[in-house]
Amino acid sequence: MDLQKLFEVYREQGVPHDQQMLIALLREMQDMAGGTLTEDVLFQAASFYGMKATLLQALIKRVPDLRMANAAHRLEMCASCKAGYGLRAWLEDTYGVKSGGSSESGGFTYRTTPCMKNCKNGPSIRWDGDVYSHADRSLLIKLIEGKA
Repeated sequence: MDLQKLFEVYREQGVPHDQQMLIALLREMQDMAGGTLTEDVLFQAASFYGMKATLLQALIKRVPDLRMANAAHRLEMCASCKAGYGLRAWLEDTYGVKSGGSSESGGFTYRTTPCMKNCKNGPSIRWDGDVYSHADRSLLIKLIEGKA
């Protein structure tokens, strides 16, 4: 199925007004594109539905299984964990990333989150939706460099 037909099918299902259907559309677009979304397909969808691409990008940031091609992975770190302070500082310095942004290499997006309710096992991180306890530099390197 091409994108235009897909857009028409989802329009009948309530897109762009139904957020759950919009997420379903983004997931299907991602599957069609081989596992990640590109800026081009986002702009096509935004144009078709008469919406801003930034709305779609904001939605993608909030749904763990949606990924942009320029940042195929998502890293979240607990901002409340005092044990993780040094790890967050190291990550930001080493990979040139700040919360809410993408790494300099473009391989992942990064954001700090409120408490993950895993304090006794901290510091905690979430990589592509999976929670890791007792996170350290070596774990982050393995995940970021694809060796995990």
